[in-house]
Parts: sequence; C-alpha cells; structure tokens
Amino acid sequence: MDDILFGAILPHPPIIVPQIGGERIKQAAQTQQAMKEVARRLKALEKKLDAIVIVSPHGENSPATVPVYTGHVFEGNFGQFGAPKLSLQAKGLPEFAIALVKEGGLYASRSPETMLDHGFLVPLYYPLQEKIKTPIVPLAIGYLSLKELFEFGKKIKATAQKTGKKIAVIASADLSHHLDRERGREFDSKLVELVKKYDVAGIINFPADLADEAGQDALWSIAILLGALDKTELKPELLSYEGPFGVGYMVAAFEKCTN
Repeated sequence: MDDILFGAILPHPPIIVPQIGGERIKQAAQTQQAMKEVARRLKALEKKLDAIVIVSPHGENSPATVPVYTGHVFEGNFGQFGAPKLSLQAKGLPEFAIALVKEGGLYASRSPETMLDHGFLVPLYYPLQEKIKTPIVPLAIGYLSLKELFEFGKKIKATAQKTGKKIAVIASADLSHHLDRERGREFDSKLVELVKKYDVAGIINFPADLADEAGQDALWSIAILLGALDKTELKPELLSYEGPFGVGYMVAAFEKCTN
C-alpha cells in the first residue's frame, strides 16, 4: 500500500519569496524555479493527499523529542523579514498529528504551537501560491541523533498506514551557511552526492565534525524524511543546487520511478 506519495527537500531562505527578495531573487533563479516545480507536482497529487508533513529546524525545538504541532489551523508572517503584511495560513490535521505523537512514543511530544516560522513558511509559499488546500502537520526538530530521527521518521509512515492517510513529507533544509570556507563547500558537495545516490546510510552516518564546521541545518530534517520514505518506491531527483548568497540551497523531489 502506498501511504507516502511524495517527498521533498526544500530550502527556507526568505530571500526567494518575491515580496522579500525583490530583484535579488534573480540570483537564486534555479532554486525558485525548482521550488515552483515541486509545488506543481504537489498540486498534481492534491486530490490524493490527506496531509503534508513538514519538518522545520527552526520551530519549537526540543532537547529530547520531536515536537508535533497538533493544532487545527496554523499561520505565520514574514514581519521579521520586512514584509509584515505577507502572511500564510493552512489547516492542520489534528487526528493524524495526535496519532503520530502516540505512535512516536519516546521520540515524540505534543506541541500546542500554531505560529509557523520561516522554516515552514518559505517551503510552503510556492505550494500555497498553487492554491493547495491540503492540511499540514508541522514538526520541529528534536536534538536527537540522526539515527534516532530516522527511526522517528519511520513512525510517520507507520502512522499513515494505521490511519489510512496518504501523505507527502517535506524536509525544510538549508545546507552549509559557510560556503566561503572549504569545509562548507565540502559539506554541500558530499550531501548533494549522497542524496543523488540515495545513500541513506551515508547521510545517517554523516561525519559530525564536517556537519558542525559547515554550519548547516539540513541533516536533522532530512533524516526524518528518509525514515518516512524507508521501504517505499520513491526515488530522489535533484532539481537544483546553488549557493548565491553564501548558503547552500538544494531542491530534491522523491517520487516513483516512471521507467
């Protein structure tokens, strides 16, 4: 049974939102076009989807668990980025979120948070521009090991199976914030190749020293995504990678192979 219909890795720089980036968005044209493509693919699946699970490394983080937002409605705005009138709203799916907390056991905790940070808002911007009305289930990051986050990701799939829901999973992830340094560029090159090869073990066992030096916030959410995709038929397609502002942006989609 196909419970996970789609997966994606999307960056979260507010500058790729037109109302914020303005003319500078042209410097990240590849990223913008790739995110629009992901939005179009999600729109094509909308009638089949019950929820979009989205993981942000900037949410209500927890030292020991993955916070699952269980609200009925979520909203947020880009006020801290100079666009207070630009706001986004989305419905939640509380029954799935609560079931995920139960299924997650020691890995999960219930969060009453309803405000979305830019780690959620930027990846959701282009899908919402496509008028997608699929409910969302936001997750923040628990400061667990990558292996533990991967195991939690499996709970997402198990919850989908038990509840009969069809879902997509989005990992909100910026790569190295230090592309002016050799180790930052090394991190991005290595992670992009691992994603292209779908080398799950390589990502889950990523060298901690390199990840720390790179100043990244990608591996945690990607580990959860990979856990959710475990034992599915979805395969990765790298849609874009660039780092025009000194931070690495990768866009990848996980879908069924058509050949």
